[in-house]
Amino acid sequence: MSLRLILWAVAVALFFIAPHVLAEFHLFELCLIAGTSLAVLGLVVVTGMAGQISLAQSAFVALGGYGASILATSWGVPLWAGIPLVAILVAAFGFVLGQMTLRVAGHYLALATLAVTAIVQLALTHWDQLTGGAAGMAVPPFEIMGRALGSGRELYYVILPVTALFILITQNLATSRYGRALTAIRQSETAAQAMGLDVLRYKAAAFAASAFLGAVSGGLLAPLSTYLDPAQFGITYAVYFLAIAVVGGMLSPIGAVIGSAVFVLLPNYLQAFQSYLGLVFALLLLGFIVLRPNGLASLPWLRQLGNALQGASRPRP
Repeated sequence: MSLRLILWAVAVALFFIAPHVLAEFHLFELCLIAGTSLAVLGLVVVTGMAGQISLAQSAFVALGGYGASILATSWGVPLWAGIPLVAILVAAFGFVLGQMTLRVAGHYLALATLAVTAIVQLALTHWDQLTGGAAGMAVPPFEIMGRALGSGRELYYVILPVTALFILITQNLATSRYGRALTAIRQSETAAQAMGLDVLRYKAAAFAASAFLGAVSGGLLAPLSTYLDPAQFGITYAVYFLAIAVVGGMLSPIGAVIGSAVFVLLPNYLQAFQSYLGLVFALLLLGFIVLRPNGLASLPWLRQLGNALQGASRPRP
């Protein structure tokens, strides 16, 4: 039996064992880590693979959460159907947005995507009749076959498998022809264009994939939190996702999980320093940018673990 099969067998076994040995709060944390990882996966695609700095992930998460909740409360569309539907619509919005904004690059692109986040947050805050305005809106429970899944223990069986599926898809995407095209664009847009690649279309597609993953994340995190507040989907939240990607590893789907775990779990171990938590995260981010720019996923044993799960072997010298 190969190492990859053994690792996946262990992962599946742990998945089914965890709900029987962990408390509700810890299962809630696992769901939060998995849901956050989905949003950060979008940055792995658009920033890590394609090299485009995006601060619009917070807006995509907000659109996914609000969109699925509005469909459920106003039109009776269950969340299990509303989340993929809204994610497709948000991806289309991301593609069009990418066509308009990706003609600029660098800090101009970052500012353009930052403006998108600000506009979406303002729309959610002032569209009272649809979103509840600044007061926010309650999220209906996630229902499957008439059964409402309201706790972290129940949503665990939905959020974690969906996250695992998209991690596998993103890993395969990175080694596909599309992923190699994005890597070529990241390294040199001029060279990629000279090879016949439609640079703008590929970058817009990466933006659409990022929007799709962000919307799925928002749709899954909404019933976990049970309430949506437009104040949480601002610029700070966009920077939060980017910081997670940097700490975990911008080039690795596994890095999205590692970074999310650090940012979700670390505050629980720093209860005595809650007043300085922002400073701690800022120093952590600065330290990784300077000392380990490829994030925790670049640690040798974590990189080997990721390669083993993916079934990829590194070429021998």
